[in-house]
Amino acid sequence: MKNIRDGVSRLLQQRGLRRKPPTLGARELEVMKILWRGAPLSAQAVLSEISHDDISLSTMQSTLERLNRKQLIAREKSGRFYLYHAVVSQSGIISQLLGEISEQIGDGKMAPMISGFMSFIDQEAPESFATEMRDAIQKVPADNDD
Repeated sequence: MKNIRDGVSRLLQQRGLRRKPPTLGARELEVMKILWRGAPLSAQAVLSEISHDDISLSTMQSTLERLNRKQLIAREKSGRFYLYHAVVSQSGIISQLLGEISEQIGDGKMAPMISGFMSFIDQEAPESFATEMRDAIQKVPADNDD
């Protein structure tokens, strides 16, 4: 519960510090999901975990290179090939996307976004989780720095 409250509080305090979230294609997103699991992987290892068989190794290497240029992953040489790992967390990407939604749709106001999030939680999550989220949001301290 404390982690949820701290996370929401941190999100509210960092409104002006956001950078634009990266645009990810379907293949890039699938690769990120694989790399978020943990251990550094070669292009061949990532390719073996991809859900469709029609992707070549060179296509996978190109995808990994694009993600590297976007600064979402890093690579290090290991013998004759690179090992790739995520440098941006899944929650970091989600936070950036929520910030963009807040700016574009809510004119930077957090209340409509949190209200929409709570409506989503009410529809999709068990009632106990929705109640826990509502309680955590209500306990977020007001920002006294204004």
